Amino acid sequence: MIELRINLHRDGCLKGFQASGHAGSGKKGEDIVCAAVTVLLRTAARLISGEKGLETGGEALRPGEMTFFLISMPAEYREWVRGITDFLLGGLFDLKDEFPDYLKIDISGKVAVED
Repeated sequence: MIELRINLHRDGCLKGFQASGHAGSGKKGEDIVCAAVTVLLRTAARLISGEKGLETGGEALRPGEMTFFLISMPAEYREWVRGITDFLLGGLFDLKDEFPDYLKIDISGKVAVED
């Protein structure tokens, strides 16, 4: 099972996330749940970390583990980061609804998308 811990700011913007584990819904290299979660998390992290005005950190030291966090976020980026956050959470909760045995999501802070 993939376990996700997602932290949000009070305004619903992503503060950071930690992902660990493997879904186990298919053979190695053919696990659609792992692939989908990986694409959503990497894309969100790359979009946010690629923005020059945002300071971020994180790592993926081994397969099945990833951390990402926002260190600083100027006010002019809040709406943009909130859009990425809503997209990320929407995709993750859709996966959880479709594959409930393979994905656990814990959220702290204000929930931007209801599950």
